[in-house]
Amino acid sequence: MLLSSCTSEPPVKVCSSIPPVLLSHLDKTKFTGRTYGDVTQYAVILKRERDICLNRIDKIREWQAENLDK
Repeated sequence: MLLSSCTSEPPVKVCSSIPPVLLSHLDKTKFTGRTYGDVTQYAVILKRERDICLNRIDKIREWQAENLDK
């Protein structure tokens, strides 16, 4: 007995690739300080690096939503 659902191939959806700028490597700033002031400055640097990553994640989600609608 043949199963008709097994004979046809499922449709393949081709999505464009994620823009490389959103996947590029970010260097993590190393901590080299010794004082509480150095820790404060380092925290500001880490917050900026985190914001860059979160922005990239948001852009990837936007890209994904645009491509799923197509």
